[in-house]
Amino acid sequence: GCFSLASASPPMLAFASSPLSFSAPALARPAAALRGAASMGLAPPVEKSQALPFAERPAKLDGTLVGDVGFDPLGLSNILPIEWMREAELKHGRVCMLAVVGYIVVDKGLRAPGAEKLVAATSSFTAHDAAVQSGHMWALLLACGLFEIVGAGAIASTLNGGDRKPGEFALTGGFDRDAAKLERFKLAEIKHSRLAMMAFSGLVTQDALSHGATGFPYF
Repeated sequence: GCFSLASASPPMLAFASSPLSFSAPALARPAAALRGAASMGLAPPVEKSQALPFAERPAKLDGTLVGDVGFDPLGLSNILPIEWMREAELKHGRVCMLAVVGYIVVDKGLRAPGAEKLVAATSSFTAHDAAVQSGHMWALLLACGLFEIVGAGAIASTLNGGDRKPGEFALTGGFDRDAAKLERFKLAEIKHSRLAMMAFSGLVTQDALSHGATGFPYF
């Protein structure tokens, strides 16, 4: 008739359950598997980049930086300090976020105080040459120079082993009281920075194709 484990003899039960006892290693977590491979002298599996799944994850992009997805196809992290590169990424990203907004509002008619008459007919595309001719570029260079001096001291502290993290200037707006919220804002900033760098490059290129004659929205 029917055969069931309940009616089987003890030796039969032990034999029937023995394969289950060997299934645990197959369910081991990846971290445990890596430790086991290391203890046996075997090379652990190569970790792949999150951004480029077909490539290996760069050794210095270990996920400690906010927004790190292992993207370094040129291998620059093996040449330059990773802290310096993150500082540059944040600086260029912040400038481009401001630049995208500034480029558009100037083309929509907004002018800086004192420059209304001098550059009234100037577009964003021709603003550089107009600012040089009017002398306003000197004020801009002075302001940028002061920011660069402050930034140079800050990044030097980071590269010399200080507690400062790349891109930090203690301008948190009080959001540092909530660590989880601050981390979310840092991730949002780096994502918007990367998007803004691409957006500004495309915006200026598109405007340059018509030599600034098209205007917003530049197509």
